[in-house]
Amino acid sequence: MRLPLLLAVVSSLAFATEDAPVSLTASDGTGLKLVKLQARGVVMDPLAFTEMTLTFENPLDRVIEGQFKVTLPPGATISRFAMKLNDKWQEGEVVERQAARRAYEDFLHRRQDPALLEQNGGNEFTAKVFPIPARGVKELIISYSHELVAADANYVLPLKGLPEVGELDVAVSGVSGTTTLAKKRFVPNADFVGVPVRAGVGVRSGDLVAARLIPVTDTAPEAMPALTLLVDSSGSRALGWKDEVTLVQQLINALPKTLPVNVVAFDQEVVPLYKGPASGFGDAQSKALRARSALGASNIELALQYVAANPTARVVIVTDGVMTAGVTSGNDLTASVLKLKSSVKRIDAIAVGGIRDEAALARIVQGSLERDGAVLDGSLAPAELARRLSLSTKSKLEVKVEGATAVWPTSLSGVQAGDAVLVYAQLPANAAFKPVIGGRALEVAPTKLASVDRPLLERAWARARIAQLEEQLDRADGVPEKQKLKDAIVDVSIKSRVLSSLTALLVLETEDDYARFKIDRRALVDVLTVKDGKVARVKRGPETLVAKAPPPPAPKPLAKPKESPKKLVASTEKAELSDDSFDNAFGGGAPSADGAPAPGGAPPAAEPVAAVEQREEERSRNVSAAPSPAPPPPPPSPARRQAPVSQARAEAPTKGPVPYTGKFLDVMTAISSGDKAKALAISRGWHEEQPGDLLALVAMGEAYEASGDQSTAARSYGSIIDLFPARADLRRFAGVRLERLAKGLDLATDSFAVAADQRADHPASHRLLAFALVRAGKFEKAFEAMSTGVKQSYPAGRFAGVDRILRDDLGLIAAAWIKAEPARKSEILSKMKTLGGTVEDQPSLRFVLNWETDANDVDFHIYDGQGGHAFYSQKQLPSGGELYADVTTGYGPECFTIRLPKDKRAYPYTLQAHYYSIGPMGAGMGKLELIEHDGKGGLTFEERPYVVMINQAYVDLGVVKK
Repeated sequence: MRLPLLLAVVSSLAFATEDAPVSLTASDGTGLKLVKLQARGVVMDPLAFTEMTLTFENPLDRVIEGQFKVTLPPGATISRFAMKLNDKWQEGEVVERQAARRAYEDFLHRRQDPALLEQNGGNEFTAKVFPIPARGVKELIISYSHELVAADANYVLPLKGLPEVGELDVAVSGVSGTTTLAKKRFVPNADFVGVPVRAGVGVRSGDLVAARLIPVTDTAPEAMPALTLLVDSSGSRALGWKDEVTLVQQLINALPKTLPVNVVAFDQEVVPLYKGPASGFGDAQSKALRARSALGASNIELALQYVAANPTARVVIVTDGVMTAGVTSGNDLTASVLKLKSSVKRIDAIAVGGIRDEAALARIVQGSLERDGAVLDGSLAPAELARRLSLSTKSKLEVKVEGATAVWPTSLSGVQAGDAVLVYAQLPANAAFKPVIGGRALEVAPTKLASVDRPLLERAWARARIAQLEEQLDRADGVPEKQKLKDAIVDVSIKSRVLSSLTALLVLETEDDYARFKIDRRALVDVLTVKDGKVARVKRGPETLVAKAPPPPAPKPLAKPKESPKKLVASTEKAELSDDSFDNAFGGGAPSADGAPAPGGAPPAAEPVAAVEQREEERSRNVSAAPSPAPPPPPPSPARRQAPVSQARAEAPTKGPVPYTGKFLDVMTAISSGDKAKALAISRGWHEEQPGDLLALVAMGEAYEASGDQSTAARSYGSIIDLFPARADLRRFAGVRLERLAKGLDLATDSFAVAADQRADHPASHRLLAFALVRAGKFEKAFEAMSTGVKQSYPAGRFAGVDRILRDDLGLIAAAWIKAEPARKSEILSKMKTLGGTVEDQPSLRFVLNWETDANDVDFHIYDGQGGHAFYSQKQLPSGGELYADVTTGYGPECFTIRLPKDKRAYPYTLQAHYYSIGPMGAGMGKLELIEHDGKGGLTFEERPYVVMINQAYVDLGVVKK
């Protein structure tokens, strides 16, 4: 038996490969110090409740937005997320997920104190926390409940993998043996494990019951004539990849030696690795699998397509179940499985990793094929896994409880002998609990149900209700039915204070803030806490809430200096700066350059900037993200002195500090010097040390691209999708990297589509999706995607100039669609008229800059071949071209358009991105997109991605030649 507690003091370096179950980091990966972790647990077998109070310290000299991550036991449900504000705890409220995201961003821009927690994938939850003061602390509370389903399940508090904890204080009731742990300056090398005090099979409080039952006592053997083993090699498996490969080898060695085995790795690619008898899979084959490395997005749809083309009677999937690309849920996933029905008899799943989604795996292995499979725990011994795979399962076992008004689950599938299941029932308080499963009555004596206080059981029942609704949603057909179920899930989640896949926990600063977003806090659900070793309710009313306070005045964004072009020089004299503020703000002036008189002539006619800004202002009044009434949005940056359009001497691109730092700088320096091997060695070593580091993956992708290995580069970028599936910004960023690669467009388009669904209120979601579809030749779908963007409402005070950009985009797509399908021209023109747009029919060259970080300022600079320079203070080039607007609030897009034929343009154009103002999210990451239109619907594209990590740095984005 596992000891109740196993902990030791060890070097923090010993756990470079262990993922911390709890962390708070800056967006650049800098970890915040965990000053204190206090945990209080209560076990009422088969239920458990845990409350953690966490104190983090910011080691940086700047205010940051923190990324909080916590990995909980499988099936855990979060019910509390609180943040200390002004020495008082402000409770998070359960809010519909999209509304919560919009509210968080709104308050981030107001420099107020929001926090947002949501489910990332499986049993991992992430939160954004702002602000974390420079060298300051941030205190959080997170509470969760979970089920102890197996008859021998222990209570586990995840600690293994944590860095040094300044103070650790753990106390758990309802377990035998060691119940407390108190340490200082401590590095845990194991989890806190407690053996529950088991007095029966379940708990009861009045009309609610939760009981652990064993529905099947025997199962017959089942033949396994041949087996395909699908091994998940996606990015989320990187941390446990070596262990997973070892498990695969040991499992195959435990199977009959003559069994035909086909071993296939899958992520965003499918790669067959071995085919032959089980006895032939040894160290060499295991080494080949390990060498593949765990990278890329997880696309089970591709894996199933491979099986359809290369069928075997049995299939086993070794995976964490967190699917991030292709078909991931619902009837489309079921349809992918049904395509195997004629040739595959059964699919089983072995769930591995700390982060897993066993419910998703159950949807794959049950209900579609001739026989249902089982979802097995990868922590079982390989011999036991092989034994379970050789046994049949029982399915469609109806679950009933005599006299109950509600029961969950209502049926069971994929069950084998000895499997335990937790059954919830609501029945009259004086009625006996008499369950019947599959027609077999199970004896449960009243003494086997411990009488407990209601709070924890009540929340567990609410989670069971949400699970039932989520299952119905996954199998629902049609938009109306799905929306009805979504509304029901959100309703139960909010009323019961139980987080779901469609809700988030949102912390705002004052009562007025909640009222502004129509979050009702008058009829508040009680918060659960631990008091004297028991789960207790904290009654909430006006006296428990943070006092009302008027919203603070919106802070002014970092003011850009009043810039004007360098002093006009009418000869070949060396140019000099005309304003010291330019030099001071940018850390040194641009190199001097010989100048020449600028050519005469005005830029081509375009919609006046003033008219556009007026239209934007009018439009924004109707599309504010915040419900009325609301305080005014933050003001735009202070007015900047506009330089005259005419320029009389050449300007050279500005040189600022190197845009990179740390290991990313080392990789990029190696690439620029031509040392590809060094770049690969640094980036791969970095990724092995920190598998979840975003910039390590980008650096590795850059190194593989430089080495000509586009496939592994694409898998590196695909890992970003796999690790951050719920982050629309990072899905877009990964897609930007992928779409340039030979085999990356399909995955990029898939990622953009998910991002558009996650954050429809971000213009980049629609733009990137639409133009990816154009590249794929899907013009009608591209037009639909961009139309959605044009019609979408965007937050007031954000995305300056976006209305004009999107309508121009729509005009370009319409022109391309007409060229591809001229017979539909009238139809397309009619659609454009309805949307208030115009088909682009003149040659143009567009530069669109976007970035995937919020509340910061990245600027586009363009220099033409005649010495002209356009940027935020000088929006027009004398040779032709205009910057629509200066976006100072994060994300972009900034658009510069030259509406001239090629022979009239002032080539070459030199391009730069300037990180004018670093925001709380750290590094600026995005792309410059070049769109060439021939005036007849012919579009060509070029993507130039970039990363900038240093405030005030410039990134060279290359030159455009004639």
